[in-house]
Amino acid sequence: MSGAGNDFVVIGAREADELGEGLVSWTRRVCRRGLSVGADGVLVVRRASAGRIAVSFLNPDGIPAFCGNGSRCAARFAFLEGLAPDSMVLETAAGDVPARLVGDRVRLVLPPPRAGEMIEVEAAGTLFAGREVRSGVPHFTVAVGEVARVPLETWGPALRRHPRFGVDGTNVDVLERCGNGIAIRTWERGVEGETLACGSGAVAAAHAALLLGWMDRPVRVLPRSGIPLFVDLPGPVGAPEAAILEGDARVVFQGSLTREATAGFGE
Repeated sequence: MSGAGNDFVVIGAREADELGEGLVSWTRRVCRRGLSVGADGVLVVRRASAGRIAVSFLNPDGIPAFCGNGSRCAARFAFLEGLAPDSMVLETAAGDVPARLVGDRVRLVLPPPRAGEMIEVEAAGTLFAGREVRSGVPHFTVAVGEVARVPLETWGPALRRHPRFGVDGTNVDVLERCGNGIAIRTWERGVEGETLACGSGAVAAAHAALLLGWMDRPVRVLPRSGIPLFVDLPGPVGAPEAAILEGDARVVFQGSLTREATAGFGE
């Protein structure tokens, strides 16, 4: 499945149970682009109870995390598989997340992001002025003139593991004011690379843009994929009451892996 350009391998309870303790190793291999399916992570979707869906997300390195676009894909998968109606509650690493399908789009009501003060960080020979925003996972947001010209392949790794952000590091978002919205690019930890979209990054960047006074709500966020996401942050700008994230969640293909898909190469 793909959510605005974030792509995922999505499996149900039966497949996850068959993998058992091998799920982490399988995730590391099946997410390898070029050698296997390739994905930004693996989603395990289970029916928890009536109207409630348990969602587990593993980054390509096998480490559990929260994923906004992944949660939207999980909601649509649950609906298509008959596990839940078109309105449901997702049990995620970020807590309970209400979800509602609007055609092939999914709207989530997420916990509110929390932003820190503006800080300066030196990395890759550059001084960055940005803001830490936690939107389920940590993000460091930096406003730039043109996102297309940013050397994210250099900036991303240097900032992601900067000591300022602790042992676990941070995701990195660069954002540009763009018409009635913002354009962003994201370097994701766990993926250890730039992704075509990031749901938690869209929320973090939207919050940062509002704090900069760039626009009013809701915020149209254009990730590198070119498929827009929409973020609303009701309540005071400095302390939103929730984060509403909406965008597409499409099924790309359904199939069965061959044994060779995850064999014959290391993790």
